[in-house]
Amino acid sequence: MNLSDIVMQAGRIADNDAPIADIIEFVEAPWGLQMKLFPVQRVILKVHYGLELDDTKKFKISGWRRQEFREVTEKEYLEFIHDDGRCNVREVKPGHERREMILSIGRRSGKTTISACIAAYETYKLIKKGDPQGYYGLPASNNIQIISVATDKDQAGLLYQEVSGHFRNCAFFHPFTANNTMSYARFQTPKDIERYGSYNEDPAAKATLKITFRSCVAKGLRGAGNIVVILDEVAHFTDKGQSGAEAVYNAVTPSTSAFSPKDENDSRIPIGPVEGRIISISSPLGKQGQFYKLFNIAMSGGAASKNMLAVQAPTWEVNPTVPATEFEKHYVKDPAVFWTEYGGVFTDRTRGWIEKEEDLLACVDPKARPKTSGQRRVSHFVGLDLGLKGDGTAIAIGHLDASGKIIVDLVDQIKAGEGDFVGKERLEFEDVADWVADLSKKFLMTDGIFDQWAGIPLEQALHKRGLRQMKSVTMTKNKTSEMFRNFKDMLFDNRLVLYDYPIPEGEEHCGYIAELLELQATHHSKFVTTVEAPNVAGKHDDRSDALVRMVWLASQQLGSPRLFASGRLGTAPASKKFGGRSSRSGSHPSRQVPRKKRRW
Repeated sequence: MNLSDIVMQAGRIADNDAPIADIIEFVEAPWGLQMKLFPVQRVILKVHYGLELDDTKKFKISGWRRQEFREVTEKEYLEFIHDDGRCNVREVKPGHERREMILSIGRRSGKTTISACIAAYETYKLIKKGDPQGYYGLPASNNIQIISVATDKDQAGLLYQEVSGHFRNCAFFHPFTANNTMSYARFQTPKDIERYGSYNEDPAAKATLKITFRSCVAKGLRGAGNIVVILDEVAHFTDKGQSGAEAVYNAVTPSTSAFSPKDENDSRIPIGPVEGRIISISSPLGKQGQFYKLFNIAMSGGAASKNMLAVQAPTWEVNPTVPATEFEKHYVKDPAVFWTEYGGVFTDRTRGWIEKEEDLLACVDPKARPKTSGQRRVSHFVGLDLGLKGDGTAIAIGHLDASGKIIVDLVDQIKAGEGDFVGKERLEFEDVADWVADLSKKFLMTDGIFDQWAGIPLEQALHKRGLRQMKSVTMTKNKTSEMFRNFKDMLFDNRLVLYDYPIPEGEEHCGYIAELLELQATHHSKFVTTVEAPNVAGKHDDRSDALVRMVWLASQQLGSPRLFASGRLGTAPASKKFGGRSSRSGSHPSRQVPRKKRRW
């Protein structure tokens, strides 16, 4: 087909009397987007728009190792993923559109491409209607909007770049384009041109179609009439607040309800179903959140799912161009993450933080025992987790050895109603400060941290006892996630030396080791994880929190040789550090010579 033929076809399609092309023709035709879809992408779009599937031409799908090839037609593929529990539709009834799509597919599957094709096609359809405001019974001046909401401006920009490229490259849109900026595009309908004049001749001419790309903040998304809502990477929206997936979904989706065709003589009377679309498209995160909830509703069947299409498909099925070596590389790193990110599988979002017990136990020295005092003149790091009632207050003390390993010397706790505090219902700040001060007589504590939520009274109590090296820190979700990630880094690098003693009768491990193995990880995003004790009576995470904080402090000093315990490393001259009393190893003021008696 030569250029003149393409221009003529574009003109024919722009003619309001010509039929509206289906999405596959629009995407792949020379007058349209001029793209070649992957076979599975074609199936997804056909089912979404209620187009008949091909039952003759075969294409290949495989496993992630690019083995075990299977040849299927479009119809057979849909039956295959339905029977495999990955789709709520087994056959297409031509004309039955599934206007809410929940698409859980792996990375590099062309999620942005699918979203961009839908956005461009729906814009084309609105223009083809000639007077879409009249068709939907809206005031002539009302804007009709297609909106894509992404995790942030950068993600929204990726989709915008692809869609705006389609608008520029497709001849159909040229006569109707008004603005094509960095965050939105505007188009005139044929009725706009008739009413207000052509934008190409008058830049002040009104354009009532808007395609916009926004980041996920619910309060900024309400108000406009959206005929199409695309939630891009919705599983990775933040969990709570105005940026949470549920808040964003609830803010934008009601706006699609007004778009049903109306009686031309009475705009109050609908004469057809609602034509608004909601596209939730993402690689999954876990079996929680709005994305998983919507997927479950669709898969459960019933009245709520009649308008829904749910598809879960791995990257290796959707995008046949990704080689097996790429998948193998990520599988070896972390199989659980691989199946989520590339397999598109909803895994248990909350799962054991230590996934393999042997990883933790590899750092246990079977000869190691908890220490009652520290090595002489060796710097020790302290992590403290405060609990006054219900939970205990835990402490972890450790030091660096000459090889750069973090040695765990002591993990201990006190608790109201137990031990020395058996008669108490609640610990006091003074109780905790006295306990830490007593330990400081046995260990040279050079640096320590605890959570700022109760920081001022505890910090004051510790400072009153001369322990100014103990500092309160704001433990934000991001900061705590970073600390736990650091602990795992030290674990996998074999930089930790743990003890597993004493082991109570009938148990497999000592208290803090058992606690570490029970911790559950909740993944909020690719980079933020909350690690907590299981939500079961009697389970705690106090010692784990204290230990992770101690390891964090120690790991920050790996490049500071003076804090290592070997020879002169980690030591200070007796005359300066302890006023000549080198036999004393604690950091409590009573273990040190008063300032007025020091020799320098």
